[in-house]
Amino acid sequence: PASACQAEGAVVRGAGRLTVDPCGLISCLTKRRESDQRSASIGLSSVGETSMLKLLSLAVACCLLAAVSCRNAETPLSDPDLDTISIYIKATLENLRQAMPHGIPELMIPPLEPLSLPVIDIPRIKEGVADVQLNMRNFVMNGLSSFVVRDAKGHTGSMSIELDLFFPQVAARADYNLDGKILIFPLYGSGPAAIQINDLSIRFVASVSIEDFTRVQLNNLQVDLTFSQVQMYLEGIVGGGNLGSVVNTLLNAMGKLIYDRLKGNLLPEVNRILRTVINNELAKVDLRDILGGMLPYSSNRLRPVDESANNYVDRLMANLRPLIHANNLDPISIPEQRVSFSKKILLVTVWGSARMYNGLAYGLSTIHRAGNCNIGAQGTNVVVGCVIGIDNIRGSFDSRAEFMGIGVNAGISFLVSRVRVVFRVSADVAAGSSPRLDHFAISEVSPVAVSISGLGPLDWILTPVANVVVNAVQHLIVAAIESPIRHELSKVLGSVSIPGFP
Repeated sequence: PASACQAEGAVVRGAGRLTVDPCGLISCLTKRRESDQRSASIGLSSVGETSMLKLLSLAVACCLLAAVSCRNAETPLSDPDLDTISIYIKATLENLRQAMPHGIPELMIPPLEPLSLPVIDIPRIKEGVADVQLNMRNFVMNGLSSFVVRDAKGHTGSMSIELDLFFPQVAARADYNLDGKILIFPLYGSGPAAIQINDLSIRFVASVSIEDFTRVQLNNLQVDLTFSQVQMYLEGIVGGGNLGSVVNTLLNAMGKLIYDRLKGNLLPEVNRILRTVINNELAKVDLRDILGGMLPYSSNRLRPVDESANNYVDRLMANLRPLIHANNLDPISIPEQRVSFSKKILLVTVWGSARMYNGLAYGLSTIHRAGNCNIGAQGTNVVVGCVIGIDNIRGSFDSRAEFMGIGVNAGISFLVSRVRVVFRVSADVAAGSSPRLDHFAISEVSPVAVSISGLGPLDWILTPVANVVVNAVQHLIVAAIESPIRHELSKVLGSVSIPGFP
């Protein structure tokens, strides 16, 4: 029951995943289906076009329930640095991300990567210079499961959550039907369409209320979408042919500008529709089904603070740091980067280029425990869960830019202030097996801060150069952590004994 919620975690098993549940709740995304009747009462369906909304609604419910239940906890959270609620929300989203390619059979949700939607009807847009109606059929989108959680916060006082998700690239294809105009120019067509969006950021802010002590409902929902670039191709636009090619070129050049112009009127309507749809799904979820009698492993609760677990992870990190140096990961070389740019001079487009070389990043070997760890038992397995972090990754590039015979040398420096990784280690003490790394996932990468000096007359190329640096640094950090550092951590597990469970 909710009144029993403490600032401690439980080992939770379901759908083949093991999760830390910081308030003793069973995650909606991982709980077992107790019976067909219970699944039916929650209103889950295998229909593909509704599954994404149901999965999103369940994720929202779990995140909000974490804040609600911890708010009513009998004891305060014991480690403010670890931010238990935020870690829970991130873990829920990580479960969501991992489940998308395969679906969740226990909840009768099919695979959602790629996401397939038979029909999308966008309400007619009438704003300023635009009057457009767009319908799509056979919509398929790839890349949704690649998101990175930049930020996740739960506010117990206001019973609200904030999420900031980053998608490096999403791509979609569909059959479209478009009718309308921009200014006096007709805009129409139908046929296959393709679109690619780079650096998509989605910020989600929601507040919740509990109705009749059984239902969660969203009082307020704000979703904001930004991106760096959109590329699209609409076959058959304005009849196709040469004119169609020109219109496609204009749409690619002005796509972000058009979106920025229309989003003020478009997003409120999107927020209204999303809130209605999510509330309809949340109305089918009874809190008693989630909180009441749904803690099958409560006898093996994880403790919020356990010095043996903390010491174990500290020793792992101490053994891991020298290996990071030995494998040339600190400093780590960054491959040479190049970028082209252009500027229109007297109706003529002139191109230039810049290259960034001698790139180095320092600080990966500062990896450390980023909060209190938990230890628990699952059958004969001892399980240790923790968050580890790397702070203040700094680095630099040399750079050479050339444009119209002008060549300048510039210096580039960057800083990534915070990286967090959630990991879990287990060992079968009855069988005497070696510890194994069950879970290892990046939960947070802070934005890359870039400083460029020395461009002089070419300072107008700051943005394209900075964008290349940001992408290169982000990809390098993620690749280094998910591959060589993860591999080295797996190797050092055998050198440190996992604590026993009393």
